[in-house]
Amino acid sequence: MREWLLRVLLKIGWAVGGALRSPPLRGSDVPRFLPHLAPGDFVLLGTAGRLSHVAVHLGGGELVHAMATEKTMRGWTGALLDAVARTLGRPDRFVGVLREPLAQFLDRFDRDTLVIARGPALDEPARQRALARVASLVGQPYDYGFRRHNAAYYCTELVEEYLVAALGDAAPPLPHTHRRVPWLLDEDVIEPAAVLKTPGLTPVAATPSAVRADPTGLRSATVV
Repeated sequence: MREWLLRVLLKIGWAVGGALRSPPLRGSDVPRFLPHLAPGDFVLLGTAGRLSHVAVHLGGGELVHAMATEKTMRGWTGALLDAVARTLGRPDRFVGVLREPLAQFLDRFDRDTLVIARGPALDEPARQRALARVASLVGQPYDYGFRRHNAAYYCTELVEEYLVAALGDAAPPLPHTHRRVPWLLDEDVIEPAAVLKTPGLTPVAATPSAVRADPTGLRSATVV
């Protein structure tokens, strides 16, 4: 019951969405990001400079990521109507661990902020091992309870899976934040923005909205 209620509240809250401060990124914008993307890069996304999601880039603009909700920017009315429709049996689409083009995601999910981060240097066998591990998780459910070491995943857990598959015990730890919501949540959670604080990761490219929000942390990134 507790996890069911947390799931409902999270899906409604994330479907409501937040305010954009720049025009939303669309699939037509992807060609300007592709020259900066390499297989194994981490693509962080958000709104108004705040990073709220991360995906692993497989190559060629294709992502693997864990999605909690099909849509965003629905407002309270739209989010509540979506919740009612799910209760009446409408199936969720684009939820769980997905493999999809970045262009498709941007055309479906309003985001105006993007950062590309590159992990530690890997030899090709390690990179392929890590990419294969992440790709093998496609189809797994979303982890609304934010618990580690189970068969469900939230977005930043895929970054952790990638690094552990590539480097084993030498994988850099991702910083955790303890989140507590009375009766609903009491877990150590890896926030998407924490990916940029992981030892050995380097920001490669970022949109102007991201740089404005974090000019110091993203000073080494190319503005795209």
